[in-house]
Amino acid sequence: MKHKIRFGIIGIGGTIGGTAKILVNETEAELVSLADPDPNRRANILDGTRGVETFDDYKTMLQQVQLDAVCIGLPTWMHASATQDALESGLHVLCEKPPANNAEEMKPLARLASDKNLSCMFVRQSRFTPQLMEGRRLVTSGELGDVYYVDTRWVRTRWCSAKGWRHDKAKGGGVLLDLGIHAIDNAWFMMGCPKPIEVTAGLYNAFSDLAPDGQIYTADDAACGLIRFDNNCVLHFAVAFSLNTADGKTSEDNQPIATEYQRVSLHGTKGGLEDGRQLIGTAQGVEVKPIDTSAYSGDAVTLQTREFIRSIKEEDQPLNSADQAVMLMQMLDGAMESSDTRCAVAIEE
Repeated sequence: MKHKIRFGIIGIGGTIGGTAKILVNETEAELVSLADPDPNRRANILDGTRGVETFDDYKTMLQQVQLDAVCIGLPTWMHASATQDALESGLHVLCEKPPANNAEEMKPLARLASDKNLSCMFVRQSRFTPQLMEGRRLVTSGELGDVYYVDTRWVRTRWCSAKGWRHDKAKGGGVLLDLGIHAIDNAWFMMGCPKPIEVTAGLYNAFSDLAPDGQIYTADDAACGLIRFDNNCVLHFAVAFSLNTADGKTSEDNQPIATEYQRVSLHGTKGGLEDGRQLIGTAQGVEVKPIDTSAYSGDAVTLQTREFIRSIKEEDQPLNSADQAVMLMQMLDGAMESSDTRCAVAIEE
């Protein structure tokens, strides 16, 4: 592709609002259109940028504007249908997470993108942070040996979103799809994305009584479980919107503690990664040193945007590929099914 890539924006939720602003200044891209039903949101994102056509409805935009690619920032339950519309129109797609409601929705999208030789990338901006990029390098280079145990967490003491759909199971809400996809993928990406083969998990709706009056609160607010991979590594995850935890803190003046933390650790036969540190195994224990991230620069959303542009220009698979999106959704689906059946769930081809 020799000309500038012509981009359209479909919804400005998540990181896509930031992506729209980045595209305005990219030398190999051109932002030509934006579809969002709220004119105030459109104006805030464009912030005086001229030459961008705006639409209330993205389907009208797809019909009327010549595009090469779109970035989708709609609510979760609309991701699959908008992605399908764009791919069928011959457009490359960058879609906010989760890429679909489930793996069965994602599989035909991956096939469609492959059949049309289109880049179909899902948003996981954390993959482009220095800590995760260097962690992945340490694993793939063999410096940690064989990684066999991983622990990942994103936990809040108390949280209820003003966006009610995040707690509405029917609209793709719940902590597993909201925070769990990040926590699991952070670890999985550094592991090198091995194939998942089995999931055991429990999902819980324990704090619906704290929801504002009239808010639908039917989705999970805590999820924990184990994922086994074909290399025999086991990943433990725990995520929560609300959990009775203090994270080691002590309350002062009898005031309640509200806390939030994210952690991921990888443990291999030669060493490990823990809290931004590399652990080097010795006969006596472990040597600890900070992870060196000096080789990486740039903010994660910009790097993610440029990776999408690169995949289009080079007709190559993006770092966050559609095939990986299928496997990620299989892990989340397996966790939900395991919670419902109270049994381990095998992940099929």
